[in-house]
Formats: sequence, C-alpha cells, structure tokens
Amino acid sequence: MKPFIVRLVGVLLVVAATPACVGNIFGGNREVANSNENTSADAGDVDAGEIAGDPAVAPSALTRLTRIEYQRAVTSIFGTSLVANLNFDTLPADGNIGRFESNVDLNINIDSIDGYRVVAEDIGAMAGANAAVLMGCAEAPACVDAFIAKYGQLFYRRPLSTAEAAVFRGLWDSTRAQGTLSDAVRLTITAFLQTPDFLYRLEKGRAGDDGEFRRLSGYELASRLSFFLWKSTPDAELLAAAASGDLDTVAGLKIQAQRLLADPRADFTILRFHSAWLGIDALKTQPVDATQFPGFEALRSDMLSETDQFVLNVFRRDDAKIKTLLTADYSFASPALTTFYGAGVSSVGAAGRISLNPTQRKGIFTQASYLTSHARTPSRAAIYRGKSILIDVMCQHLVVPEGVNTAISFNPTQPARQQIEQATSATGCIGCHRSINAMGFAFENYDGVGKWRTVEAGAPVLATAVISGTDIDGPVTGAMDLLSKLGDSPEVAQCVSRQWLRFALSRPEADGDEGSVLKATSQAAGDMRELIVAITLSDSFRYRRIVP
Repeated sequence: MKPFIVRLVGVLLVVAATPACVGNIFGGNREVANSNENTSADAGDVDAGEIAGDPAVAPSALTRLTRIEYQRAVTSIFGTSLVANLNFDTLPADGNIGRFESNVDLNINIDSIDGYRVVAEDIGAMAGANAAVLMGCAEAPACVDAFIAKYGQLFYRRPLSTAEAAVFRGLWDSTRAQGTLSDAVRLTITAFLQTPDFLYRLEKGRAGDDGEFRRLSGYELASRLSFFLWKSTPDAELLAAAASGDLDTVAGLKIQAQRLLADPRADFTILRFHSAWLGIDALKTQPVDATQFPGFEALRSDMLSETDQFVLNVFRRDDAKIKTLLTADYSFASPALTTFYGAGVSSVGAAGRISLNPTQRKGIFTQASYLTSHARTPSRAAIYRGKSILIDVMCQHLVVPEGVNTAISFNPTQPARQQIEQATSATGCIGCHRSINAMGFAFENYDGVGKWRTVEAGAPVLATAVISGTDIDGPVTGAMDLLSKLGDSPEVAQCVSRQWLRFALSRPEADGDEGSVLKATSQAAGDMRELIVAITLSDSFRYRRIVP
C-alpha cells in the first residue's frame, strides 16, 4: 500500500505550498477604514449573497489544524475510551498569530509530514484493533461503502464525492484482498488522516462563487463554527444543518452558533481564549524565584484555577459583560489563596466564591495569575503589565526602536518605579514608555506574584499615573481607578472584538475586516456572548477573500 500513502503525501506537500499564493493576510494601518465598509453594514441581517457591495473581509490563507484541534477532532470521532492510550506528542508544533495558536501562515516540511504519519499510523492501528466495533455491521459491499461514507464525512467534515469514495474503496479492496478486515480498516483510517481534506480546512466557497469574494458553503461554515467554538469537528446536528441549507442563511447560522456556544463543550474554548489572550497560560511553566517568593509554588495551580472559575462564572452565570470581567467584586479562590490575598477578602457562598477587598482588587487583572504572568522579572513588572494592557487589551501597536538598549540594571535598595522612569526617559524610549509606564505603574501595589504591598525597598509604593495615548487619558489613582475606566472604554470593547475575531479566524484582522469588527462591537454592546455570535454572522466569518 506504500504507493497510495506516498501519493497522499505528495498531495499534502502541494496543498501546503498553497498559502503563499493567496496573498498577504496582514493589513496596514487600521485607522484607514475599509472602502466598502458602509455597503455591507447590514450584512448580519440578511441572507448570504444579498449584500450590496463587497463584503468586509480581508484576504486569508489556508488553515491547518492545530495540535489541540487534531486531537479533539480524533477524540470526537472515535470516543474518549478508544483514544485514551494514543500519543499525540509527535504532531508538528504549532505556530502563533499574536498570542493565539495558528498554523495559517506556517509552511509544512518533511519532518511535519513524518509527525503526522506516525500519529496517523497509531490511530489506524487502534482502529484496526477495533475493526468490528467501528464497522458496526457484517462485512459486505454495502457495509464497506457505509463505513467509508461515514468516516469520510467525519474526517472531511462533509460528504465524500463519488470519486473520493471510489479511491478509498479501491484502497480497501486491494488491502482486503491481501489481508484481514483489521488491515483494511487500519489503512483506510490511516489514509484519511494524512489527506489535506482532514489536515486543512479547505474552503473553496459555494458553487458558482469563483471571484475574489466567496461565500462559504454550509459545510465550510460548519467547520468554522465547530473549530471556533469547540476546537473540534462538527457534530451530527451541525452537519445536518449544513446539508439542509440552514447555514446558508443568517438566521440558521445564528441558531447553530448559539447552540454551540451554550453547549458545555464551548467551556474549553472560552477558557483557552482568555488564557492565551491575556498570557496567563505562561504561568503553567513560568519560573518564579523561590527565594524571593517562597510561598508561590504551592499556590501556582490555585491561581490558575481561580481564573478559570472566574471566567466561566462571568460567561455562564453572570452577565458576560466586558466590564464585569474587568471590575467584578468577587472571584473564586482556595483557602490558601484567600489568605494570600489578605485583609478584607472573605469567603461567601459555596464553590470557593470570595468577596474581594474593594480597595485592592477587582476583576481579572488583579488576580495573581495575570499579575504573575506579567512579572517574569519582578523589577520590570510595570513594563510587562503596561505593555499587556496596551497591546492585549487596547490593541495598540508598539515597536521597539532599533539601536535602543532596553537593559536596566536595577538596584534592589531603590524602588523599581523610579529606576524605570529614569532608564526610559531617553528620547528613543519615552515615545512608547510614556504610555507603557503609566499603565504599569497603576499596578505598583502588587509584587511579582500579585501580593498586595504598600512599601517597596523601604519607600511607600506610588501607584498614581497619568495615562496618555488612549481614550481614557488623564490621571489615575491606582489599579482600581484604571480598571473602572478600562471597563467603560470603547477602545477596549473594540479590542476585545478584534481578539475574538483573530481567535475565530486563526489569523490577524486586517483593513478589509474593519467593517466586521465595528459592527460586531456595536451589536454586542459589551456582552461577550453576543459578541461571539455577532462574529460568526460577520462578513469576515462567512466569506473568504482570495487575492491573486
């Protein structure tokens, strides 16, 4: 069977080269609005294809499954028990778009192909060992055809064409003639897993669309929805909606988006988004000086758990507002973490819910997980935290000037703030650091692991600052004041939309997406549940744009 597998690998190599031919996915200055933005302003209220003018969507390249998408797709297809002993570690490493995992702009190489082969063969061996169960019927021509059709649709997220089914039936017949039923199942599954139709989300558009702007087909939208909201393959109901044409209408697409978001399987995606967006996932492996912070290691997992519980509560049981995420007066903490947070924090209700000290903490940005993740070098914490707020939360673009020395030799006997101010006051630095420092200085009351402090290096902590270069410019008296202003910031609301769009599309937004970003932001009105649904109804989600 080697010739067949080799032919699949050859196809994979050809497809892998395709992204470089579909144009640059990175946009220019975001302040320049899309020229067709107004013509598609009501795209979310009409059926696909009824938009007057060009859709608000930027060019995009092919999307290859990430490691977690591959693993969750295979688990969804075969079930947890059958894949429990499989090792997915040899899958190729993922690339990144900003803070999010994405292989959209990452070329494939021979080592990657070999990694896919090893995992595919392991999965195929598992399938072969369970051949009778997976077949579900006595081996006969109709049963074999049904098996190929079933697993073809599961792997390809659409029905197989007649020609595709014939290829896999040919593989089955030639294998079965020389071997066992187990061999036929094993090689058929192994082959499916190495084809571009499984490894990539191939999007050709609906029949008849062959121009620059292409409406996605129902099955293509089903894949976008499921990999966005579940990081996995479509379920039977979503595939049925694609087959019936329901996803070709905005109303039908909205129903499915709301269903997938309400499903507990979306919890994984909600948590994964926030952990990546805010850089909190780094805390899982981030080194922390045990001498300087001796109690931290015992609290690491508690800090991560707090953020997960808080995020899900905001999304599932609270109002899902961006402002609530930033300013909620409660959280969820273990007894040890509650003690760590100090005076004024009390346990309320069940499940570890705590009431925060209103003068010291509120929302996700004063949780120890976030504060520690952005204090890799504690003396530079103000810089890391300030950059995170500007880049991750306000979507500002910061570039380090060439030839500028960014090293700071800190004196531990002096407060870090005054040393940062002095080191960044030079002409080449102050342009960006005026904004960075101010944002970070507002968090000066938190040490390198997020513990509240009022004194540093023998001097009172100074957390006042003057914000500039944003829509909340002016003086702030500390983190509580800053977070209240960020919670009401239109710039923050729009940035959250951009971050969710990047996550949904596995690519950065560009000028062509601006109309989609602005409309989704307006429709959501600060509600993140509404924002996610609005993104799935946007031009950027429902269309592909291909530039020669």
